[in-house]
Amino acid sequence: MFLSELQVKGFRLFKDPAIVKLHRGLNLLVGENGCGKSSIVDAIRILLNESEFFHRGLREEDFYQASSGGALPTLPISVSGIFSDLDDTQRVEYLTWLTPQFDAKLNVEYQYNVDSRRLLKPKRWGGNSCNSIFDWEPLEDIQCIYLPALRDAERSLRSGRGSRLSRFIINLSADELAQRRKDHKKMPLEDEVYQFNRTAAEQEDIKKANELINSSLKNAVGTIFGQSTRIQFNEPSYERIVEALQIMFSKSVGCTELESFKNLSENSLGYNNLIYIATILAEFEGLKDQYTTPRILLVEELEAHLHPQLQIKLLKYLSQQALDYGIQVIITTHSATLAAVVPIDQIISVHRTTGGALIIPIKDCGIENPAKAFLNRWIDATKSTLLFSKGNIFVEGIAEAILIPKLAEVYLKQYATTHDIEISSLEDAGISVINMNGIYFQYFTQLYNGYTICIPERQEGELKKDYENRIKEFRQKPRFNDNEYTKTLALPIRCAVLTDNDPPCLVETHTDAETGKRSVFRWEQKPTKQEPIEGSNPQLYLLAQLANMTDNCRIFSNLKTFEYDLAIESHYNARLMLEILVEWISTDGAIKATLVHYLDELGKEQDGEPFEVDDAQMALDILHQADKLGKGLFAQLLCERIDSAFIVPLYIAQSIRFILGLED
Repeated sequence: MFLSELQVKGFRLFKDPAIVKLHRGLNLLVGENGCGKSSIVDAIRILLNESEFFHRGLREEDFYQASSGGALPTLPISVSGIFSDLDDTQRVEYLTWLTPQFDAKLNVEYQYNVDSRRLLKPKRWGGNSCNSIFDWEPLEDIQCIYLPALRDAERSLRSGRGSRLSRFIINLSADELAQRRKDHKKMPLEDEVYQFNRTAAEQEDIKKANELINSSLKNAVGTIFGQSTRIQFNEPSYERIVEALQIMFSKSVGCTELESFKNLSENSLGYNNLIYIATILAEFEGLKDQYTTPRILLVEELEAHLHPQLQIKLLKYLSQQALDYGIQVIITTHSATLAAVVPIDQIISVHRTTGGALIIPIKDCGIENPAKAFLNRWIDATKSTLLFSKGNIFVEGIAEAILIPKLAEVYLKQYATTHDIEISSLEDAGISVINMNGIYFQYFTQLYNGYTICIPERQEGELKKDYENRIKEFRQKPRFNDNEYTKTLALPIRCAVLTDNDPPCLVETHTDAETGKRSVFRWEQKPTKQEPIEGSNPQLYLLAQLANMTDNCRIFSNLKTFEYDLAIESHYNARLMLEILVEWISTDGAIKATLVHYLDELGKEQDGEPFEVDDAQMALDILHQADKLGKGLFAQLLCERIDSAFIVPLYIAQSIRFILGLED
């Protein structure tokens, strides 16, 4: 039995009903600040009457506010939860909550109607009928523990009345304690502390101090109004004894020497958080027999105070504990590190909308199994930033990753001269540039395209090779018919892909008439805007398909390759690139002479003389030398020199306009 669905309306930013699909085990909520992740967690706390939220109480500001003009809220707060996979015993226990589908449904509603003490009273019911009498016992059997984002682990573990440690220990011994109270007997620990107090009271210094205090008190107020004092350790009841206990720590695993343990105030914030979470998990494990129904752990910003390696280790441990002990763990995070190590089926992406939030479980985006396996392997801490962005530009390599943000700044500055826009960079718009280190875009676009294709079955008697070729052609169709695809959920942000056209080399064979020796010659093609060449990039079929099938994704391609297109776009671009190459080529050979010749010709052109160089050949030579220098280094050097006169190639400009939603 687990919480499979949460429905929220009228709570904080949720004007419109929001549905959160959850699953067993680990659920990781990701998204930008203010998108509603914490509100989802708090809605669960309201639903389950979680102790800390119960003591805090619902407040007026928790109601959805249509405006900031002081008008009273009109929408009630309503939260519903559906629990699935009940066994026969649980169906009996949750009989009053059951739906026709044999799920258990819990509902709570708050009307904006405060009483004289400014308290908001809830209405609770189980099942679909709000007129049924509410049975509190099943709710009290649900164990829900909450760890806030700004948690003070040391304070939470500190000794004192109502401390988490004391509640845990008292709950562990609840049955024995109840029986002994019934039999008018003391707990063994009470007897031991009682005897210890008697022994301590006889210690010379303590005995003397106690006598002096009693003497002073008697002299001050006399025997009629006086009282007696006794120096001892706390009250002798079991509950008070346990509340005086506190957790100490040692840096040595397995240490048993008492003198090696220190107060938590001497420990780091991160390790105190780990001890706190370990205490919570111990509580889940120690009390598992007392709770036969869902056990839910809510954690906000698990990464707080932890370095990346500890984040990963703790998350994997929580995930395993969830599987082993049936704990449903729901975590909010801003950590790209955590998002990278969790299987994408466990990630729930939260996006702010005008009416609240759109909550998208990644597993419902229709991602095919091969793509899912690929994404789980390839999404690292860098690529996982795509889950926190307002839009993503995917590029093939390091050079594009370095230069695209700079080129966007240049283009937007030029664009602003004729259009009224306030965005000056991709960073301003929350757009991430993601380096794929290859052309694996077809896997990532499945997160955004909103459809999954229906693969045809293999026909009787069809050869395997023929079937594979037919499926390949089917996948690359520019448009699918209604019966050839299914609509799915998709991340509600835009995705642009920049990929190279990669026209094939020309191949010519020659056979020597006398020797019969066969020679093969290859020439790189040099496309231009006037004479483009069809490319060989296997991802190019997506240009038409995505344009026809979705509004979220687009692929943009060039004439040849990134550096080639930068160079052929304008003579100004080519001159900057040539200057870098000439400075960095250490030998005075034919290659450097050619590059210097190009610069000389460009200089003559500035003086009004004709330019007598083939632009395409010059761009090709620049591409080759940039490859030899290293595309990453060349991109860094070029990024430092690009200014407002640099001309951004059309396909890059189109991708920037698309990702920012700018009109052509």
